[in-house]
Amino acid sequence: MNQVRESLEKAVEFVLTNRNEDGMWYNFLTRHHGESADWVSSFAGLNLLEAGVSKSELGKTAKSILERQRSNGGFSYNHKIVPDADSTAFAIRFLKNFGYEQEVSNAIGFLRKHQNKDGGFGTYTEEAIRQYYRIPKEMLVEGWCASTPDITASALLVDPHDNAIKYLLDTQEEGGKWRSYWWNSDVYSVVHCIEALEKMGFDEEVSRAKKWLVKDENVPDVAFYLALSINALNQDNKYRELLNRRILRLIELQRKDGSWNTFPILQFPMPSDKEPWKNLERWREDAKDQNRIFTTSACAKALSKFERNL
Repeated sequence: MNQVRESLEKAVEFVLTNRNEDGMWYNFLTRHHGESADWVSSFAGLNLLEAGVSKSELGKTAKSILERQRSNGGFSYNHKIVPDADSTAFAIRFLKNFGYEQEVSNAIGFLRKHQNKDGGFGTYTEEAIRQYYRIPKEMLVEGWCASTPDITASALLVDPHDNAIKYLLDTQEEGGKWRSYWWNSDVYSVVHCIEALEKMGFDEEVSRAKKWLVKDENVPDVAFYLALSINALNQDNKYRELLNRRILRLIELQRKDGSWNTFPILQFPMPSDKEPWKNLERWREDAKDQNRIFTTSACAKALSKFERNL
């Protein structure tokens, strides 16, 4: 399909030409937290590698991300906020492609500190988040520190642990999904859990999750989530008709500049809230990737994976 190749090339060109001079991408500008750099650049860089962009093209990005590593080994949303497990996991996954063995090892050591007693991984440690935000002891921060499936899946992709796997198996809901904590759709969590468990051979749980993902009512008509679903389902030929339909919809939504429109997909719950989806009024803030880097890089990966399996 020439359409897929043309769409992919335009997407990759958009992402690459919108880097800053330091090779980084900046996205998700928020009122309370500023704009992300470490996390967004690691996510986008990893997607481009998986879309076929050469390591030499992304070497400057890797070097700039590495320069932002903290003394404790972690990476963060940006240079102002304390490091977190999710940003660190994505930085590890990206930087491993460029060597940096000692720095990656240090990052893994930091990441392990975010594993909770239930086996899952939380975004922040309580000590770090209280210190940064100067939150008094009487205020709860358990939501931002509690284990979540999507953070655990990201951690598992770089540092497998049996008890973390057990946490994912235990938290899969009857319908096959996992809850997303930081996103306005469970698609994000489901896709990352599929990626982690599929590599470890948990076919039954992966199959249940994919059956949830193929239902159109579960996947918003938003480029970012369509792309994630394509990435997760692409290896299964039995979903070829569905994939064809979703990839054509993705191409249809593409802007002339090669990017895709975005919506407020990232959400920040109150630090105390462990289940924000139960009360929508508890969201503290939401954000869209206003520079369209996060979404477009995910779409590039989806297009590339789809093209390879034609």
